[in-house]
Amino acid sequence: MRDAFTIITERILRDWGGGPICAHVGNIQACTITKHPTYQVLREKVRLGRTKTLASLRLWESVSTLAKEGSQQEREKWLMILLDLLTSHFGGWSKELARKWNYELSDIRSAMVEGALEAWFTTPAGTSSKKLLDAMMKDAFTKARDLVEAGKSETCAASTEYLIADAVHEEETSLRASSIVDAATAVDPDTDEKIRGERIGALLQRMGAMDRAKIHHEKLRRGCRDEAEEPTINAAQVGRSWVDGRNIYCRISDLLPKHIGFNEAANVVGLSPSQASRLAGKDSLSFGVLWIGNSRVVSVAALMNITEIPDSIVHPDDVENGASHVGGE
Repeated sequence: MRDAFTIITERILRDWGGGPICAHVGNIQACTITKHPTYQVLREKVRLGRTKTLASLRLWESVSTLAKEGSQQEREKWLMILLDLLTSHFGGWSKELARKWNYELSDIRSAMVEGALEAWFTTPAGTSSKKLLDAMMKDAFTKARDLVEAGKSETCAASTEYLIADAVHEEETSLRASSIVDAATAVDPDTDEKIRGERIGALLQRMGAMDRAKIHHEKLRRGCRDEAEEPTINAAQVGRSWVDGRNIYCRISDLLPKHIGFNEAANVVGLSPSQASRLAGKDSLSFGVLWIGNSRVVSVAALMNITEIPDSIVHPDDVENGASHVGGE
């Protein structure tokens, strides 16, 4: 009989189980490890029960970080994978609970998924991956025990697929106010936008990182971008995009490397590598960590958010003009 556990697994295998998957940084092209397993192989190696392995805990940390960052679609994907990695260790216990209390197994497993999701959405931001794992496991077990101890079996009138699909959605997030020019306070928003773009271009040129930005700009001009990745633009920017034939605006983080090393990230927040490592050991680090083998990296976009650096919207023409001024072109 299909239940919440099997539905989650089936959806993942259907959508992402055919080829290799990168659970380190979420993108095989951006990962330094050359070989990646399929999801089925990855899932079989994970141990999150009583016999937790170091490799499994590192994988959990990376996946939980990916489930908190990126676009809504990416967050949903990794949250589903997070749930599947967790619930794969609940099979035996849920069967034993159903047998002992003569209760419907599918109801118990739905309650466990509900408990795990409640812990995910209610656990305070900044909670370490280890504490998050403990909270999700605890709430899943508690929800199941509360269900059977209530003394009666209740089944959701809607299908389990509806429950799962609805539960993993978060509210749409909007861009930071600081990333949009406020027409009420700016004398000339168009000029403000151009200055911002040229300053970024000048900075990238001085850093020797403008070649990467130009490659990204060419992809935008060729239309090589998913519509879901397009930043939200205002009415004036729509007019400028109409001239180009498409929305080619991008965020500053799009022009930067996707990840930086753990030591560099520590330096950004004013910590030495040893201080950051000690805080990570105490589950007190302010930023999420992605594991690539024995190496740690941090998402640049997430680090910008933590340090309150606005991920502003810029136009490629402005960025390239700023780089040209500095380069003497």
